[in-house]
Amino acid sequence: MTRKTPEEHLSPAPPAVRRLMLENRHDLEPGAAAVVGRLFDSVARHRASNSMPPAQCYREAAQSESTFRTLLRALTRHAPHVCTAEAVDVSNEWYALRMSAQKGATSPGREDGQEWPDRWRNHLKSLAKAKIKESTRRRYIASVDRCAELVSEGWGTEGFGFITAMDLEEAFLNHPDAARRVKTVTAANYIDGLIALGRFGGENPDSLEAMRLVSKDLRDRAVLEGKNKEERISKLTERGGFAYVVEQAGGAIEKNRQLPSHSAAGRRKLQAAVLSLVLMNKPPRKGDIVRWRFGHELVRDPDGAWRATWQQEKTGHETESGRLWPEVCALLDLWILGGRPDRLIMHRYRELTGCNWLSLSHATPYRNLPSELTHALIGVPSHDLRTLAADYLRRHDPARAAQIITTHLGHVTDRAGDAYATECIGTSAQRLWQSAREMIAATDGNSREAAKIANRKKTPASATAKVRGGTGRTGRPVRTPGRGLRRTG
Repeated sequence: MTRKTPEEHLSPAPPAVRRLMLENRHDLEPGAAAVVGRLFDSVARHRASNSMPPAQCYREAAQSESTFRTLLRALTRHAPHVCTAEAVDVSNEWYALRMSAQKGATSPGREDGQEWPDRWRNHLKSLAKAKIKESTRRRYIASVDRCAELVSEGWGTEGFGFITAMDLEEAFLNHPDAARRVKTVTAANYIDGLIALGRFGGENPDSLEAMRLVSKDLRDRAVLEGKNKEERISKLTERGGFAYVVEQAGGAIEKNRQLPSHSAAGRRKLQAAVLSLVLMNKPPRKGDIVRWRFGHELVRDPDGAWRATWQQEKTGHETESGRLWPEVCALLDLWILGGRPDRLIMHRYRELTGCNWLSLSHATPYRNLPSELTHALIGVPSHDLRTLAADYLRRHDPARAAQIITTHLGHVTDRAGDAYATECIGTSAQRLWQSAREMIAATDGNSREAAKIANRKKTPASATAKVRGGTGRTGRPVRTPGRGLRRTG
């Protein structure tokens, strides 16, 4: 069978693409001309647009991931005007297939508690039957996994009691491998997970109470050490606060524009930018914002305005953002279009209804994704933007800030915002004292001026105005207008 020439392969391609690729035929990757030709041949058969081939055409043109990647590189270089947004789904399919193959080849699925000591594993069924949230159960299991790793290395025993907790504390805080050391509060959380396992498994309450003493001590020490949040907020404020957030988001949007529509790096940058600006407009908790879905929690009105209404996971109460800022709405449109023409915005919104707003699919991302995105963009976790918003409100109007912060951050009780309220009271008191000092200074100055005026009024005219030709206080002659000097007296 005779091999086709590049001209023959590229015959279905648009003239501009065919001409550019043939002019650079010596720089083409092996198979690039063939796969590009197959893509546009499939586009013609499906009667689709050459400017934005549908996902099915990519699937038909490339039967392997390497061929698919070759196709995307060829389009990026020789057909930059072609929108490759529809290739994203196909790229995700190939990636998922590759990851599933790697997991199947490397390690079979591991059951919970498989690496635990026997005594701990015997309590797993009791933990599974406990009437707690599934997220809490998974957190306990993850914590016990960390404890089991240390026990397997000889850092502790499988018992429940004060000695076990102390051994685990020492291992968590002072492990020989510095990369495996954790924060004080994290160590307390891990030990609490083991305590919960023993509680549901029916271990001796006195032994568990002794372990709680270690956990409480760790938490007290963590409070004394102070959180890193204050330092992070201070540094973020020094860099410009929300102005810095906007600046970094603008840079990420510009980098996204420079990359092709199918670029994972470009999507990640735009994802971080849109999340950060939404948090700046209305800062939900990360556990809430990661669950938003188009058409449910996040809705686009026919006039192009976006609004969010959601039930808070922590409190169970509903809150809402109102109409988001026009700039944020425009960025949300850009995010869901993914490089597609603006005219397709309503079609794309209807297509994504019911999908997660961060993953643009029906899959909900992992819980810590918002913090990872904001940390990559501005160097702080997403929750710090809530604190920064409260700080802005406190500085703007400290007298009313406590109530406004409670509403803005979605607090249900006054106790939830005690720390913010205390700061607002302090700032308000400082401003009141400063204002009082200014009033006292102004009053004191006015009193002195009034006294001077009163003294002038009390002084007789003869004492202040001498007759013409008089002498001064030193007896020197006084020059009288129109007359020469003359000595008097």
